[in-house]
Amino acid sequence: MKRIVADSGPLIAFARSGLLDLLQQVAGNLLVPSKVFQECTREATKPGAKALIEAGKAARFDVKADIGALEKLGQLPSLDAGEIAALALALDRGCPLLMDERLGRNVARLHKIPVIGSAGILLAAKERGLIGQIAPILVAWRAWGYFLAPSLLDAVLRRAGENPEEPIS
Repeated sequence: MKRIVADSGPLIAFARSGLLDLLQQVAGNLLVPSKVFQECTREATKPGAKALIEAGKAARFDVKADIGALEKLGQLPSLDAGEIAALALALDRGCPLLMDERLGRNVARLHKIPVIGSAGILLAAKERGLIGQIAPILVAWRAWGYFLAPSLLDAVLRRAGENPEEPIS
């Protein structure tokens, strides 16, 4: 990947776990809609917010003005403003979208926007030899309450050659 539009959930997960560098190594240039950046950093005391604020100040990713979503996507009342902004920017720029939210991923597919999730980024990182294991990262994320479907976790761990039989709790 050369550049990718990031939604807030994956950004927070990677920032909170100290893996923003890994995300950038795999994804390349991160484009972050301003609404997404605001969602991630509005409360500086929340986990991951400080790392994202510092990364933003260091210009480690590009915060982009929000695109008019209604003209591009129509009304999407079930998605939040950040998800809609990420979808609109990905559609406008013709680049993939980093999003874990199922409904948003479905909308992206309807608009032929390529989608990758956080687990896909981790899998690509392992395939490139950037990390040794995916399971410990996923265990930490789930401990924080970050939801990734059990079937997805099983498939990713199998593909990574890790034992999906060991419970990720």
